[in-house]
Amino acid sequence: MRRISLLSTVASLVLLAAPAFAGQTNYAPTHQNAYSNGFAIGGTASGLSLNDNAIGQSNLLLGKGPTFQSNSAPTTQHASSHAFSLFGDADATSVNTNLIQQDNTKLGKGPTFQHNSAPTTQSAVSSAVSIGGDASALSANSNTVIQGNGSAR
Repeated sequence: MRRISLLSTVASLVLLAAPAFAGQTNYAPTHQNAYSNGFAIGGTASGLSLNDNAIGQSNLLLGKGPTFQSNSAPTTQHASSHAFSLFGDADATSVNTNLIQQDNTKLGKGPTFQHNSAPTTQSAVSSAVSIGGDASALSANSNTVIQGNGSAR
């Protein structure tokens, strides 16, 4: 008479119920807003709005079989700065910076689906008004996206 342990039976069922593919997903949505206002009478009015975003996403899979690897980092940034000075200087600066690094790597046999997505929306608005002084306004957006997909057998 052959005996089968309960543990062996459960382990076999778990292996049969396991998916036939491996999946890895990273998702990092970012929403940033920065607002500033400066007001002065007889002096300098300054406004500075700054958004800085850095995201690193990586998937590494070792093994065989079909795989799915996905990175997603949607980013929305808005910076708004305003300055007003009466008998002085007015300076307004709005800056958005965004750095996204995404990588998918699979080492092993089998079909692989790899996907990277980093849609970015940025707006920077600055205004400076001076009566009796200098006025300067600066708005800047910077977006850097580095993406890589690799597979080796």
